[in-house]
Amino acid sequence: MRRLVLYPLLALILVVAGTVAWVQATIYRAPDPETRPLALTGATVLVGPDLEPLTGATVLVRGGRVAQVGPAGEVTVPEDARVIDLAGATVLPGLVDSHAHLLAPSGTNAVTSIASWANHYFRYAAARREAYLQHGITSVRSMGDDPQWVLELRRRVDAGELAGPRVFAAGPVFTTPNGHPVVTLGGSTEDPGVRVPSTPEEARAQVRELATGEHPVDLVKVIQERGDPARLVMDPIPLPVLEAIVDEAHAHDIPVFAHWGTQEDLTDVLEAGVDGLDHLEPRGTADGWDPDLLARVVADGVTLAPTFAVMEPKMRDTLLPTQQERFAEFLDAGGRPVAGSDAPMNGLEFGASLLHELELMVEAGASPRQALRAATSTAAEVLRSDEIGVIEEGRPADLLVVDGDPLTDITAVKQVLLVLRDGTQVVDHLP
Repeated sequence: MRRLVLYPLLALILVVAGTVAWVQATIYRAPDPETRPLALTGATVLVGPDLEPLTGATVLVRGGRVAQVGPAGEVTVPEDARVIDLAGATVLPGLVDSHAHLLAPSGTNAVTSIASWANHYFRYAAARREAYLQHGITSVRSMGDDPQWVLELRRRVDAGELAGPRVFAAGPVFTTPNGHPVVTLGGSTEDPGVRVPSTPEEARAQVRELATGEHPVDLVKVIQERGDPARLVMDPIPLPVLEAIVDEAHAHDIPVFAHWGTQEDLTDVLEAGVDGLDHLEPRGTADGWDPDLLARVVADGVTLAPTFAVMEPKMRDTLLPTQQERFAEFLDAGGRPVAGSDAPMNGLEFGASLLHELELMVEAGASPRQALRAATSTAAEVLRSDEIGVIEEGRPADLLVVDGDPLTDITAVKQVLLVLRDGTQVVDHLP
């Protein structure tokens, strides 16, 4: 009888031990912080919000931040500094992926159960965090996750327990019971990654809860999409509710970004006062921009993340070229783009898909500088962050070093030589 009890118990212990070992092996911990000053010398450094090239420059990093940046003769390098010669390379701010779903399973909606979350958190999130850093992406705007888990992930990355990009988290998305992703991805109004307020008062209370908790969200995402009557009709958020969401978020200095579908949806989100648009939806613009709406987007300084990369697998030879034309019109009108991949939707790879997004933006008519700003300083501005996106004294040393000149050839961003996160070397491909 004792053996009958003992054997299953031993088996359980082995399973638990194996699980713990597997978790520890896949957690992707942060390296020890750099203790010595670090001097990056001889490179072209893209400084300030406009990414102005400073040739033959030196970046001095101390205590995880940029201590000095300037011509080599004007930067004092301490005797105990570690010096890396980067002649022929370019130093730019670490990139920002402004649209991803960090904890979502590939191709589906956000993780909702504890068992499923544990699987994705330990097995996939570690690989995703590493993939971002390997591609020089040091910040990510995660646009819809279970708030409990994504905010805990953000906390652990910020605390230096886990390696990875800085996480700017929306937490749950605001939608309707008959909206995306509830009816499109098999979700539920009970999912922790979804909020479905029915009145302005309820909307304000839900935003207030997210904005004032122990771990507040960094941004709010609303989904305003009527759907395609030929396939699936969806209900948009009533305008008074939408306006209450945006107004309450702004009262807490939190930006709001909108997933939208039709020109009616675009009218709604502009009326509500959102800060950014996510996706360049063919149903709203394939036949051309409404001139008044485009003018309002530009006049209000509303950013646009076109997310071409997620469109390309299914629309490369159909609607993608048309939407790239719409994007060129947006740029010609003076619009402010940001760069987002929408990984892991349509099976997109984290990290690599953002670099491809920059290529697609340039293919659509953006200059390499515009594309790079979309993934650095403009992304920082709309997130209201003075910690990312710009190389200047006092900011955290989240830096990307590439071989070549991405201001003349955007594909140079793929030639990653070195990545620093808070001044600590996390990627080293130097020869």
